[in-house]
Amino acid sequence: MTRQQYDETWHDAERTRIAVAQWVQSAPELFPPGFDRGYRLHGFGRPSRKLPGIKLRKVVTADGASYWLRPSLVAGYMIGNVEELACPLLLAAHGVPAWLLTAGYGHGDMYWHRVVERLGRSSSVGATVRDPARLPQHLAADEHHADWAGRKGYVATTVGGGCLLGVALTAAADDVHLREAYGVFADEARDVDPEYTPATVNTDGWAATRNAFLALFPAIAVVLCFLHGFLKVRDRCRKARELHRRVWDVYRAATAEEFRRLMGELRQWCGTQAWTAAVCEMLEKLWGKMEAYAMADDDPGCHRTSNAVDRPMNRLWG
Repeated sequence: MTRQQYDETWHDAERTRIAVAQWVQSAPELFPPGFDRGYRLHGFGRPSRKLPGIKLRKVVTADGASYWLRPSLVAGYMIGNVEELACPLLLAAHGVPAWLLTAGYGHGDMYWHRVVERLGRSSSVGATVRDPARLPQHLAADEHHADWAGRKGYVATTVGGGCLLGVALTAAADDVHLREAYGVFADEARDVDPEYTPATVNTDGWAATRNAFLALFPAIAVVLCFLHGFLKVRDRCRKARELHRRVWDVYRAATAEEFRRLMGELRQWCGTQAWTAAVCEMLEKLWGKMEAYAMADDDPGCHRTSNAVDRPMNRLWG
């Protein structure tokens, strides 16, 4: 909706109804269930102090629930005009700092900081997946360690279908905090599909992450990340290239049976080598988790490593 369309339509009840009917037909996923049973216009919100002349329209559906209609010419939270923000946000995406945007486009440094760092304002899942049938059945999850105003914070990140679907900051990586953080993704996904239950989630083996997903989705299968097991071995013997190759040969097994066989052969070979105590400790852990790794072969569509999380996280955090 352009400003001209807004001025011609928004204050005319009949024209607004015609426009809403067109939107319901072209994008029904944007409207609440049961909206097609009828609604009534119920006045306007307060005039925007940030955008003179702009008001939201209130509608009440047949079941008594109320919602706001917002013209698409304004950005979320009424922070500005979409057309006016387009160029500054394009510059910000290429590294232009907030003070320079202030010099060129006015407002203040903190205004541009809030406009750019807007994660959490909108539903990540709802803005990405409109069709419930396209919600991913296989997820990957991990926590990014970040500085949070001088303290340590954890960014609980959920990825599916190659997209970031959940990003929530929390103060600790224990069961309670991670369940709340990953619960943001779960709530948003169930707004799209109330019956949503993913089949698998790949994690790095942190118990609190596993417990969080099992609490949120009791039927989910938690797949252990093989990459983390390999890295713990590699970091203790970086020059042992033959060992590295043999570990990845195990990972490439086509079936669970082949995986177990190759893991056994790796164990036998390692028994003929002279490793330090630190390497032996990590190899024992790798063998001890064989069945947890083999779970990945029960569902070929699942993520076997955390790369699905690492790639978008690296793009996000640099």
